Amino acid sequence: MTEPIGAAERLNRWQFEGLRKTEVLGTFDVIRGYASIFDLAAASVATGYEGDWREGRGYQRSLSELHVEAIERFLSGPRYRFFPELIFGLRTGPQDRVVRMHTRRDLTIVELDLDQLADRQHPLRRIDGNHRLEAARRIAERTRGTLPPYSQVPFCFVVLSAEPHDDLTEAMLFNLINSKALPMVSEHSLSVLMQDEGTTAERFAEDPQLFLTRAIRDTVDGWPARFLEAMGSSPLTQLHRTSSVLMRSGEFPSETVEEVELAIPRLFEPLSDLAARLNTDLASFVSSSAFLPVAAHVYAKHTTGSGETANPTVADRLNRAERWLREFARWFATAGGKALPELEDPTLLWDVFYADFQSRAGQVFVALSFSEDKHIQEIGQAIDEALASFNASQPIPPLSVGRADKQLGASYEIPAWVFDEIRRSRLVIADLTEERPNVYMEVGYALSAGIPLILTFHKRTGRPPWDRVDVGGNKVAFDLAAFRYVGYDTGLELRDKLVAELRAYFSGPPAGTSSAGSSTAEPAGNSGSVAANPAVRTARKAPKA
Repeated sequence: MTEPIGAAERLNRWQFEGLRKTEVLGTFDVIRGYASIFDLAAASVATGYEGDWREGRGYQRSLSELHVEAIERFLSGPRYRFFPELIFGLRTGPQDRVVRMHTRRDLTIVELDLDQLADRQHPLRRIDGNHRLEAARRIAERTRGTLPPYSQVPFCFVVLSAEPHDDLTEAMLFNLINSKALPMVSEHSLSVLMQDEGTTAERFAEDPQLFLTRAIRDTVDGWPARFLEAMGSSPLTQLHRTSSVLMRSGEFPSETVEEVELAIPRLFEPLSDLAARLNTDLASFVSSSAFLPVAAHVYAKHTTGSGETANPTVADRLNRAERWLREFARWFATAGGKALPELEDPTLLWDVFYADFQSRAGQVFVALSFSEDKHIQEIGQAIDEALASFNASQPIPPLSVGRADKQLGASYEIPAWVFDEIRRSRLVIADLTEERPNVYMEVGYALSAGIPLILTFHKRTGRPPWDRVDVGGNKVAFDLAAFRYVGYDTGLELRDKLVAELRAYFSGPPAGTSSAGSSTAEPAGNSGSVAANPAVRTARKAPKA
């Protein structure tokens, strides 16, 4: 029980009472009781972190507006209103005029006279529960003294000295509470919560994320190929993470239950379509914990476009999302795929992928023979002209070319440079004429790194100067004979065909345009080249272009 003492005259004098126990766990002097959350909010302060890494002070994190708003909604809800005790550091010492304590029966009475603070620090400091107390403060401010009928909450005062050395003690308690506690949400608890038969409005008001999780479950449960079962032993946990992504995305409204119910089919019908499209050749990715959160994030954030590409159709958005997700799936498989640790927010993986993708968005590595023969030189010139022609006509960041034979400057280890350039490239163009070992090695490295390829090959069967005499003409060695490649007779034909291949690979409008007008790179379209469609990397003989 607590009441402000002389509240009408002196709002800065407070009284709290509770049971006192010394040497709790052999360590601290603790007072535990019940008081008005509004009084506790008014009588305490948060010690926010300030300073730098050399001399930082305080420990409280910055307030999360979303968290505070969620607690306000929770405190205004009709069911299950309860939370664990609020924990404070009570800083006091001998002859303290600000904090006075005395015993009445079995209770310890704590009186705070905050008008006496003068030069000393505030004595009641929030260790755990800062967001809850801030929500209570805002409710009190909004209601202007007409407080809700509920108020009593459990509290715990850890009695510390007023000396600076106990600043560390408070910070350690904060760290202990916030780093050792386990998340409340688990697959088991979610499965129980799914059984709540409250009204739609009640469930939405109490926990919009849980409400959305239930709605997603009911939606994807009907998807083909037993989608939920394919997600392993924790599908509800994965759906709960997805709902968190959606609520942050801005694509999904969360103001009223009616808006949410209308938005679910608008978003999840496209996601169902994406799952079906990708499941044929990327089933491992589709059934991973990353798919649904990342697909929802990509569709919500990376398909709407801007400028001339704004207001795309659903079909346009689906095509853009599919291109992004295919690129991400290749990166995901290379990074470890399902073997990666499950993250609370799988879109962090997307952030890593996207940063890597943008770093190599305009990089093209060209692998070809270094022969001095003029016909081979013509091939290199045709590739350069094709890239220049493509750059002149496309509204995306220009492609830059990496070729080992054109590097100038200080000496470097060529194989290491080649491998690094391939890793950083978005695309590799490899000419297989002459069957050069270095070209086959570079193609193999690109395949192992998941870098898309466009393969070219001089298809004449006569014997120009660069042909291998012992085999009677050009050929593609066995290891790559199954892959689709671009055949040509002349350098001019190679240039024109390669421009067409690049346009097919980079098909579709850019994913977005910055305010400065420069375009953001976007994944390739689904042409028939090895570069655009990894599914053609099979053992079947593909038709030659």
